[in-house]
Amino acid sequence: MYGGRRQAHPRAMKLRMDIVAFLLALLASVAAAASPLGPDGAPGQRFPGKFIWYDLATENPEGARAFYGAVFGWKFRDANEAAAPYTLIENEGVKIGGMFKHTRPPGGKVGARWLSMLSVNDPARAAQVVRKSGGQVVLAPANFKGRGVHAVFRDPQGAVFGVLAAEGGDPPDTPVIDGDVFWLDLFTTDPEKAAAFYAELAGYEVAVGDVAGRTRTLLASRGIARAGVTHLPRGADRPGWLPYILVDDVPGTLARVRSSGGKVLMEPQPGVLDGNLAVIADREGGVLGVVNWTAREGTR
Repeated sequence: MYGGRRQAHPRAMKLRMDIVAFLLALLASVAAAASPLGPDGAPGQRFPGKFIWYDLATENPEGARAFYGAVFGWKFRDANEAAAPYTLIENEGVKIGGMFKHTRPPGGKVGARWLSMLSVNDPARAAQVVRKSGGQVVLAPANFKGRGVHAVFRDPQGAVFGVLAAEGGDPPDTPVIDGDVFWLDLFTTDPEKAAAFYAELAGYEVAVGDVAGRTRTLLASRGIARAGVTHLPRGADRPGWLPYILVDDVPGTLARVRSSGGKVLMEPQPGVLDGNLAVIADREGGVLGVVNWTAREGTR
């Protein structure tokens, strides 16, 4: 993980992503996402390849507030300047993402989905890379005052992600604290091809090696490992990105998940980080990982 940490590697999980419904929700949310408030950064500061923002599309924003507030201690603030209802998510006073309401299309399966957004210098160039590589531009690069230029893509193997050139600059690489996004994994059908795609798109340095006893592909920038790429688990529906939240007590976190109406999709396993990792879903099905990384080294 970050700065050479052991790599989280869930052995089994069910990533049920209804791509069509999710993309419809994203397209319908353009006005909501046009918030003048974005990442807490420094003007002109850009760290291509760093994941800097996380949006939650959910059918039940109030339920999500209650759930994530109880589980991670997150705070929420309405972005009153937005053209449509949009909620900022904060951890210890620092913005980590946003949340908006979407309506499930007839016959759709999506209740809630997380969208991870990485920093790029030029979203238009990123769109060109996506098209050239056989991916799909879901939301074309668009400039929103106070937020920056963002776009939503589906990579050549089907994983949905976003890019953002933040108007206010990128957040600094500071120590990870509990409640922050600590790591991301891309579960995909061909890790080698996926790593090459993201390296071209965001300028990643790609390394393959043994991490915590497992062969992993790492995506790094500025000498910091930002994410991992691994094979799609057996039984998973399709490729996707999974963010992990840092916690100090996995069993206690899972107890709060259950008492708040969520589900534990993957229980801690002795062979996976000594039982310090799990995968959860919120009340509407939004999926996140949780991890207790005792070394607590590196940056976010």
